[in-house]
Amino acid sequence: MRKAVLLIFACSTASLAWGQAFVVRPFLQDAEPTSIRVVWEAGGLTPSTLEWGADETLGNSIASGGTVSLGGMMHEVFLDGLLPNTPYFYTVTAGLETTEVARFRTPPVPEAETDFSFVAMSDMQRSNSNPGIFDEVIHQGVLDYFGGVTSDEIALVLIPGDLVDNGNSYNEWANDFFAPSHDLFSHVPVYPVLGNHEVNSPYYFQYFHLPENGTAGYEEHWWFKDYGNVRFMGLNSNGPYDGPEQLEWLDGVLDATCGEDHIDFVFAQLHHPHKSELWTPGESDFTGEVVARLESFTEECGKPSVHFFGHTHGYSRGQSLDHKHLWINVATAGGAIDYWGEWPQFDYDEFEITTDDWGFVTVDVVAGPEPKFTVKRLSRGDNNVDLDNAVTDSLVITKADLIAQIPSAVAPVGSTLPPECVVLAATPFGGGSANAQHGASQWQVATDINGFSAPIADVWERHRNVYFDEDTQIGEVLTTEAMPTLPENSDLWWRVRYRDRALNWSAWTAPTPFYTSESLFGENLLINPGAENGTDGWTVTQGIAESLTAGECDGVNPFDGQRYFTVGGLCNESDLARMHQDVDVSAYTDSIDAGVAVAIGKGHLSDWGGSDIPAMRLVFLDENSTLLEQTAWFEMPVASWTEVAIASPVPPLCRLVRMELQGTRVSGVDNDSYFDGLSLQMGSELDCPGLPLSFTSPPLEREAKPLDIYPNPGPGPVIVRWPQDFNPTVLRVVDSVGKKVAVESEPCDQGWRLTLTNPTTGTLFLMALDPSRRVARGRWVVSEE
Repeated sequence: MRKAVLLIFACSTASLAWGQAFVVRPFLQDAEPTSIRVVWEAGGLTPSTLEWGADETLGNSIASGGTVSLGGMMHEVFLDGLLPNTPYFYTVTAGLETTEVARFRTPPVPEAETDFSFVAMSDMQRSNSNPGIFDEVIHQGVLDYFGGVTSDEIALVLIPGDLVDNGNSYNEWANDFFAPSHDLFSHVPVYPVLGNHEVNSPYYFQYFHLPENGTAGYEEHWWFKDYGNVRFMGLNSNGPYDGPEQLEWLDGVLDATCGEDHIDFVFAQLHHPHKSELWTPGESDFTGEVVARLESFTEECGKPSVHFFGHTHGYSRGQSLDHKHLWINVATAGGAIDYWGEWPQFDYDEFEITTDDWGFVTVDVVAGPEPKFTVKRLSRGDNNVDLDNAVTDSLVITKADLIAQIPSAVAPVGSTLPPECVVLAATPFGGGSANAQHGASQWQVATDINGFSAPIADVWERHRNVYFDEDTQIGEVLTTEAMPTLPENSDLWWRVRYRDRALNWSAWTAPTPFYTSESLFGENLLINPGAENGTDGWTVTQGIAESLTAGECDGVNPFDGQRYFTVGGLCNESDLARMHQDVDVSAYTDSIDAGVAVAIGKGHLSDWGGSDIPAMRLVFLDENSTLLEQTAWFEMPVASWTEVAIASPVPPLCRLVRMELQGTRVSGVDNDSYFDGLSLQMGSELDCPGLPLSFTSPPLEREAKPLDIYPNPGPGPVIVRWPQDFNPTVLRVVDSVGKKVAVESEPCDQGWRLTLTNPTTGTLFLMALDPSRRVARGRWVVSEE
């Protein structure tokens, strides 16, 4: 187990480098089949010499005068006239020191159809609590995993940003990035892109010589590089560069790539995620624009694509619904892990697995007549569990579409069912190849045989969903799907398609008719379920709740009717708000006490931009309003009206069912947590003969414990204390927009003493996590002195 350590460093400046022969030892850049660049930074002003050759005797010598840098002299030697796919050796002399002989291999020419492997890793900026992780990932990770001759095993390394903690801190480049990675990058070329921690520093452009084929005036901000049958693209997702100039360039390169027969795959890298399960405030709309273009390219050109990213410190791998396009977060190779429960998080349909760990990703590419690539995640574990390059995720993607067999409808076919009892069923999976496995199913229901462009139900069910350390799909059968929220007394049609685990879809089944009868559940028991009568019937227990019309206080359009609820407020705001309505269910006493009653709560939830968190739960109380049971909060932080259905058995002795709504502000000034079209109905399991009622239910509840913070409000320092039965090992602090806030902490009696690293004002949100993943939360209102 890794232990957090405190290191104390003496103050130093870049001027100390002048006494060293090398500030940055040689590394490789911009490799082509017949050329490569060798780059280093010497500590003195005297010239350096590079010797190279086809074997370890070298035999060729090039003197380099260099250019003056803050650390000494930057040197770059361009070696050309080389042979493709050929090993070469080199060494560099600066002052009185000569480096050990290093070896590289030139890339093959495309027509050679050569297989190769590469590594992708991100966010290796040094963490004070675990300063040696990047060195470990390089040596015990990448180098030990591949073994053999490094330059024969690894073609190149991609890094989607955050190489250092502060790009304007000169010493970080030499000490925190280049020194730990020398044993790899002296043999294998590295291709980074800018992260937010590079802060567009001139030092980044001083060290790296990336392809200069981007838009004129934006050289090395975006670029592409071909290796074998792959086109690699480096993009800049940081402002102000995340604009139309870059997207126009991307469109042009993708258009050209479509017609280049030697390119089978396109792999892009950029720093920010479009969606992030471990840290939603880090998401980027610009990356969404990139993803849409890569999806269209893959669809139109038949060439699978990937976007590698970082920013969130953990691993995620997912895929687009309709395209052979992978989403892969290749962090973290050194930065502090973003653990489960620490930040605003969300379970997105696109992601199949997310893990909070250190590690790296390998990709093995096969060329020739049947191109394919294999992705693997190699984990180094976390602060609690050590792993030694454990393969925690892998999949194979082929260029060819090995189309899965079309399933056939089994049920319902022309039959009539209560809407709560509808379970769609199709025949077993059949793959387009011998080893194909069932990876996903997509089920749709429409009100017309030609109405599937706007289905009333659309479910993407996958074979695996690893989220918060649990596979939520264990036990899920992909050949059946319950559809409990369909309208009653309706003529409907359904269809399904299957996907294998290599992202090959079948065609859709032919639309199949069926009918729903009257609902088995009773009428809607809620008063004022759609905010049409203000907040009548609802009790606000915390913060602010409002009933708004379309556009009022810069809000949104209601889902239905003239009004909707905001729990948290737009005209007036609160960070956290709750309101509820208690419904008397004593009329159902017999079925409740017999243990066969079911309550179903429904509603349409939304927010403004996918950050703030509207949530809903059901609470079960006895006749004295004493708590019996409650569901977990069902959260829906999406920027469009989305229906939520929570069903739960009603515990015996329950006489009141409470529908409780909650809005949590994560970013901005308003608390954009919206609710409309709410309902609460009662029914019985016995009313659905032969079929179990099946609903989407939230996970087990994790109630947060309170943190005691004082003096509060105040500018700090503050003392943070937690309950006696709580022993946290992790503390995180974020501001009102979800950005991490740097604090200095030291232990004190039953807590921490926190001091802000940089001046700030406003509300800060504190979260503590113990080894069993229990959570404690608090707010610190930072006032001025």
